[in-house]
Amino acid sequence: MKKAEIRTLVDYFDHVRAQNTYEWAKDIRVTGGDPGHIEMTFTTDTRRHANLRGDLHGAVCAGFSDSLMGTACFTLGKSVVTLELKGNFMKAVKPGSVLRGVGRVEHNGKRTMVTTGRIYDEVGDLVYMASGTFYVIDTYELPELPWRL
Repeated sequence: MKKAEIRTLVDYFDHVRAQNTYEWAKDIRVTGGDPGHIEMTFTTDTRRHANLRGDLHGAVCAGFSDSLMGTACFTLGKSVVTLELKGNFMKAVKPGSVLRGVGRVEHNGKRTMVTTGRIYDEVGDLVYMASGTFYVIDTYELPELPWRL
């Protein structure tokens, strides 16, 4: 996405996510958001994201939830690093599917933030649930754009 195509804050956060150098970050798209809330999709890959049994590797959900929750913090103008991450797997997922994730800030503190992340499969079943604590390292002003058109 080119800067000229950034018309909303959802576009802005999708653009920021696309700059992440983590290998699979290119498979994530920001699809919605509000202050303290973000929604993303993650298109998994059958070759890169499978475990030895052929299911989606657990690290995919852990990493995706970390991105979801950290980005939810960014929606409030705070740059953060992960202090603690905990997750629970609800059901196996096959690689090649598109996951939908929702991140939410539960506590917006001056120095720390507490978040939750939920990941759903293509039929809407909850497959992973996480909570995280993040340390605020900086604050910044969001661009003056609407969340959506």
